[in-house]
Amino acid sequence: MGGEALMDLLTPVYTVDGWAGNTVDEDGVEWWVTKEEGWSSGPDVRLELAERPQRDGTFDAPSFRSARVITLEGTAIAPHPDVLERARDRIAALLSDGSKLAELAVRERTVTRRAMVRLSAATKISDRTPDTFDWSVQFTAPDPLRHSVDVHTETTILPQPAAGVTFPMTFPAQFGDPLGGTLGLRNAGTATAWPVWTILGPCNRPVIRNNSTGQWLGFNLRLVNGDRLVIDVAARTVRLGGASRRAAMQRYSTWFGLAPGSTSIDFDAQDTTEAGTLTVSWRDAWI
Repeated sequence: MGGEALMDLLTPVYTVDGWAGNTVDEDGVEWWVTKEEGWSSGPDVRLELAERPQRDGTFDAPSFRSARVITLEGTAIAPHPDVLERARDRIAALLSDGSKLAELAVRERTVTRRAMVRLSAATKISDRTPDTFDWSVQFTAPDPLRHSVDVHTETTILPQPAAGVTFPMTFPAQFGDPLGGTLGLRNAGTATAWPVWTILGPCNRPVIRNNSTGQWLGFNLRLVNGDRLVIDVAARTVRLGGASRRAAMQRYSTWFGLAPGSTSIDFDAQDTTEAGTLTVSWRDAWI
């Protein structure tokens, strides 16, 4: 769109669709954010309680987070009225393609987080002087969580036995440690993160186990060399070569996420001598 940010004015810095708030862009326009709603605070809570007939109170039910609605308001200060006109056109065109989500990245003092958003209200522009105007934009993120911009990735192989000892023995004896089969994952946020698991064959009836909770995901599948099974926990999908294989989930499998803090994961299969691998990717998550 042109006018990319060249200098920060203060933090947080809000970046979306090539525009950035609290920055000075390459045209010399200062984009000040004077009010923010919906990013720092939590999203609305959706509670669907059923009234108890002919009794006080309601039947209890889980609550859920609604979509996150983010409103930014501010002032643009341009070095010249001609530049101001271009700046008005620029912010009016933010997220003009309503067919897809875009990344809103917010760089704060200690962390940069993001949400996938679309424009959800008309952009407002109000001239104040020949060189300044006030503006307001509103975005909606269907996923109410804020996620780290960085994607974390870890990989392990199927568990292999320890190497044992060699003779003649020396003391103290070194018996070796088992290799593979475990992952130590950390979600640095405050909300459950939903990972994507990728299992590469060869591997027969793979199982992913959360040692921290006892939950597990297992699949009645024989993956040959080159097969790639992708399990997207947030989307609740299991795909092999583009085809859905959700029906192959073993009974009592659970779509588990990564709670804030550390999570211990085991990767296993019917035959652990095969060369299958498990890769997990996730973003830290905050409510």
